[in-house]
Amino acid sequence: MFNISATRLKNIFIRDFNLCFFASLCLLSLHPQIFKKFNFASDIMLYWILPLLSGVFIGLLFLFLNRNLAKLKYTKRYYNDDKKCLFLVAFASGFTAVYISVGPLYTYIISAVIICLAVLNIKNFIAELKNILAPETYATPATLGDFFSFFINLIITFTVINLSINSLHIYNNVPQAFAFGEGPSHVIDAFYFTVITMTTVGYGDITPQTVIARVIVSFECLTSYLLLGLMIGLVTRGIRFDDK
Repeated sequence: MFNISATRLKNIFIRDFNLCFFASLCLLSLHPQIFKKFNFASDIMLYWILPLLSGVFIGLLFLFLNRNLAKLKYTKRYYNDDKKCLFLVAFASGFTAVYISVGPLYTYIISAVIICLAVLNIKNFIAELKNILAPETYATPATLGDFFSFFINLIITFTVINLSINSLHIYNNVPQAFAFGEGPSHVIDAFYFTVITMTTVGYGDITPQTVIARVIVSFECLTSYLLLGLMIGLVTRGIRFDDK
């Protein structure tokens, strides 16, 4: 009943953990006031109940999304035979998303995991990109879905990088790298800032304050411009809606 392939679990973890983590942060950012109702220094709510609820919700959400998006051919990955693996990966992301705001140690550990997964996904994306950009090759809805997933993967990666940089500044008692809030709002502000930066909106309400922060943000901007340019190029070349 609980037979799970370690290899399949590993592959799904590499490909989908960051995407699930993105959804987890979106969920938490919708209700930031929930953190203000509890004394997290001693309350079991933060360390068990809230992470468990978040994990279960994200797990069920991704089972639903994968099934329906795969039927619409917006993704190549239909985990009909690996539902347990997908649920476990999504549950883990929802669970750990709460912990990233608990303290610097949790932030660094989770950030390291997400960055490592991003590096692996970048390698896979570059390999697929060679086929996508081949002459007389047209994108499919599934191809665009994978491209969008990769873009979200980078958003989460830069979010945790920004978080880690800011946490290091705070830990060393120097001015913050970014004007993020405190506690859970620290995570929400980092997530918001990264989305606004990588979508080239740039409201300017949160700005990089140090040299290293400006270097990272410059790289974020260049990366997002490159990906948006590739996406526009794929769409204007044409989209094939059949499997022939």
